[in-house]
Amino acid sequence: MILKIQCGLKGNAVGGYVRAVGVLSVLISMGLAVTGGMLPELIDRAHAERRPEMPDVSQSVDLTPEERDYLAKLGPLTVAPDPDWIPYEHVDQHGRFTGIAADLLDLLAKRLGIQFTYVLPKDWDEAVVWSRTGQVLILPFLNQTPAREEWLVFTEPLFIDPNVFITREEHPFIYDATELTGKTIVLPRGTSMEERIQRDFPNLKILNVATENEVFQAISHRQADMTLRSLTIAAYTIRKEGLFNLKIAGQAPDRYVNRLRIGVLHREPRLRDILNKGIATITPGEREDIINNHVNITVVKPIDYGFILRIAGGLAALIALSFYWTWRLRKINAALAESERSKSVLLANLPGMAYRCRYEPQWTMEFVSEGCLQLTGYPTEDLLHNRFLAYRDVIAPEDRERIWQTCEQALSSGQSFELEYRIITADQHEKWVFEKGLFIHDDKNNVQAIEGLIIDITDRKRAEEELYRVSIQDHLTGLYNRRFVFAQLNTVIAEFQRAGRSFSISIIDLDFFKKINDTYGHPAGDFILREFAGLLAANFRPYDLVGRYGGEEFLVATMNIDLCQTEIMLARLRDRIKSRIFDYEGVPLTLTFSAGVANVNELAAEATIEKMIHIADDRLYLAKAQGRDRIIIESPPMMDIREGEK
Repeated sequence: MILKIQCGLKGNAVGGYVRAVGVLSVLISMGLAVTGGMLPELIDRAHAERRPEMPDVSQSVDLTPEERDYLAKLGPLTVAPDPDWIPYEHVDQHGRFTGIAADLLDLLAKRLGIQFTYVLPKDWDEAVVWSRTGQVLILPFLNQTPAREEWLVFTEPLFIDPNVFITREEHPFIYDATELTGKTIVLPRGTSMEERIQRDFPNLKILNVATENEVFQAISHRQADMTLRSLTIAAYTIRKEGLFNLKIAGQAPDRYVNRLRIGVLHREPRLRDILNKGIATITPGEREDIINNHVNITVVKPIDYGFILRIAGGLAALIALSFYWTWRLRKINAALAESERSKSVLLANLPGMAYRCRYEPQWTMEFVSEGCLQLTGYPTEDLLHNRFLAYRDVIAPEDRERIWQTCEQALSSGQSFELEYRIITADQHEKWVFEKGLFIHDDKNNVQAIEGLIIDITDRKRAEEELYRVSIQDHLTGLYNRRFVFAQLNTVIAEFQRAGRSFSISIIDLDFFKKINDTYGHPAGDFILREFAGLLAANFRPYDLVGRYGGEEFLVATMNIDLCQTEIMLARLRDRIKSRIFDYEGVPLTLTFSAGVANVNELAAEATIEKMIHIADDRLYLAKAQGRDRIIIESPPMMDIREGEK
């Protein structure tokens, strides 16, 4: 991810940004904006602190024999990281410690020739408890505070990062947080920031949440007004979660710059000194490479206006009118610079591409942001003015007409539009995208162009598809589950009542299935159920409905077919099952089934799904009563088979 903060324009850079002005007027209402003229200087100061005179050491640090002996006697260098402080620290789904802190500690371990042993807590509070009680030696990435000095000694800073205020897009710029009243600031529970906020800003009400992600979600959903977090975490979280109604609204005082250190138990100052030797060898370039692996923050420095301002000041002293116009000019330039910074940050952090295109079937692009390459696989110059291909060629053919019709309807109603559709990338993969755009009109209300944003929603779509699959499938057999089957049967019976389309319902039960479970165990029973389900699904047509009814019972709805035809299909399946040996871990197993069948025409106008299942169930019981391994399609008159079984 790249958070690019633009602090001025040079030469022909103006032209490129001016072309995007229209696009950004749409995107600022949908995305991230940065306000506050002093933010670049704050970042510059933080970066300057990361660039002291340090040796450029690429080899191992030479420890004394006494230090080596001390480390050997000390035992495992246990470390308890914060499992949920992305991108600083994170424990992934495989139990691996990752993030900026993990990379810096790996580099430190290589330099010193040591090995850290990571003990993974469930959260930061548990990590602090382990440290206070002496169960771990090291907390890897935290600010030094008086409260923590009660049980920890701290290394030199391992990483320096400025803190910024984050608010919703409509919140004004924060010049001085001490002047705010009635505002709520949200913070993760147990951080050093909470101690400092309580001390310096007693006018703010503090809301505690469990994780960094919950912090930003609380602001986005208006549960809190602001937070004060590191620029690195803010940039990462806002983009990852797509919280584009948030913005950077001001900088914290210099004393709030994060100087993240390694905390070592108070009883081991010598270990702290050894770690400092390794920290001293980490160069600014190495830190920058590690940061860029997770969050790439590029600061574009402004033009030095000092000389220009000195001339303006001299003229102001001579002529009051000139002073007034100079002051006005500075205000205008500051607003322009702020606007350009916001645009730069926004364009660099978009999880997709911003565009301006003509309103015609080819969707000819007149402007495309750099996110085009990651989204489509094509560089921006390939799409501009259809140089290599038109954007229409990227859209999946099945969706092109629907997109055009949606835009036509939006234009006729005078509204913006939202779309979800598929694109085919340069490497011929399919992606789902979300697009929001609006029409740009001239003074005569003629459409000049469309401007908007397109983002990748493939992961969301796949998650929705998987959730739907899980909701309709039986987890063991892969067939439709009972709930989905009954929902579909209600549609089938309605179609019969409307158009008279015949169908049959068969209930199938595996014979002596309990004996398999009792003899060979439930895994063997599960194996038989899966094998039978596969044969059952393969035996019927794609438009028939095949599902698991419950336990070892299955339900099949065959369409446009009578009882005799259904019996033939079931008999074919029965012959296949009887001639097959099921090999379960070297044990040969055989299988038969019994089935009862009902056809909708037997009940005609009085037909309901419940009545048909009752008839099929009665016939299934009759099949079992007659010795199993048979299919019954007729019931003896005036006989309730299940009553006889009792």
